[in-house]
Amino acid sequence: MADPIGKFIRVIAKYPGNILAKTRITPNQITFIGFVVNCGVAYFIARGNLSYLAIGILIWAAGFFDALDGSVARLTGKTSIFGIFWDSVLDRYSDSVIYLGILIHFLELGKTNYVILTVIAIIGSLAVSYTRAKAESLDTECEAGLMPRSVRIIVLGAGFCVGQVFWALVIIAFLSHLTVVQRILHVYRKLNK
Repeated sequence: MADPIGKFIRVIAKYPGNILAKTRITPNQITFIGFVVNCGVAYFIARGNLSYLAIGILIWAAGFFDALDGSVARLTGKTSIFGIFWDSVLDRYSDSVIYLGILIHFLELGKTNYVILTVIAIIGSLAVSYTRAKAESLDTECEAGLMPRSVRIIVLGAGFCVGQVFWALVIIAFLSHLTVVQRILHVYRKLNK
């Protein structure tokens, strides 16, 4: 099952992608800029000096770069194997740095349960991405599951926007690990046909 939310975001990304495609900026540069923006968002989360609403919007904005680089790559014909690899690696760093910011923020507040939950969410998020990457290295398509990266970004941003970060982390933690199980079963069925 393809990621419908990710597909919708990629459609939206075509419009700014068209503008960027007319400049000299490369898809790989956009990927790197997206990572830097995520580092900035993580810094603001860790500092705790912005409202949760502002943080939620910034998480969505930073996450949008993941669709933007791909859009520019397709529009300019600059898709490459290295670009796919580069994007995948920096996506993992982008995910991790955001959770690191959350971890620091809740450590500062002394909220141990939030810290533990954040670690569980980080593990699940990285495992979701790894299962897909490993499956694809075995020539097996693997987009199954309820919690791909686009959904995690939307849920986390929404959690901040409405001031329910704990419940956003609960959803991400639970559904990420469920998605790993779904992907394992999906790959098992594919490889045993």
